Amino acid sequence: MNTQKAERHYSSDRNNYISLNMKQLVIFLSIIFGICPHASAIDLGDDRGMTLSAFFGINQRHYYESDLPNDPFNEFDPVITGRIGYRFNNKWEAGAFYRQERCKGWNHYYGIGVYGEWSFFRFSPGFRLIAEGHASYNIADHNDHWRGYPFYKNMTEVGIIPCIAFRIPHSPVDIKLLYLFIGFNDSFYLYKSDAPGCLGRGDWIIDASLRRLEIGASITF
Repeated sequence: MNTQKAERHYSSDRNNYISLNMKQLVIFLSIIFGICPHASAIDLGDDRGMTLSAFFGINQRHYYESDLPNDPFNEFDPVITGRIGYRFNNKWEAGAFYRQERCKGWNHYYGIGVYGEWSFFRFSPGFRLIAEGHASYNIADHNDHWRGYPFYKNMTEVGIIPCIAFRIPHSPVDIKLLYLFIGFNDSFYLYKSDAPGCLGRGDWIIDASLRRLEIGASITF
């Protein structure tokens, strides 16, 4: 009976959680599409200006239940990033961001940080490769412990993320795909070991897990 109550409570919490994140997604998309009709008023010959970006991804946790050691369990939840910045020219951009990285029952992180982009290679038609550096501070919303160690720990991160961007013709809109993280991350090691594709359990990592794959749009005003 207690197990059934717990399962119903978990299901209810998860449905409410998904509904909340869907509302956040709708708000981000509304901002993007609300600005697009004004694209014709923007001087496309000048690549300078304020930028507004929204990125979306999926966080995956892969772990084993203690009573089912041979049965891996996966959780998938959204990653949402909003950014505001300034493009100095067609090569350089810098700004600030807010990032949510969620996973039901594990690793709930809310972070703020700064970023810088360097468009180091362009190729036709409208594609370019970007090296993005960022530094962020991320707050864990739980403080559980296991054997004296924190399951959740505030996380500082400094590193580089590769990105590929495509400028939609005759518009100020870039479609961007970010993937991979290389650098410093001082989170608890379970944050890394439970993410398939993350290499390293110390402070220096190469993270190729699913949470590092984000797609989004950026608009230059």
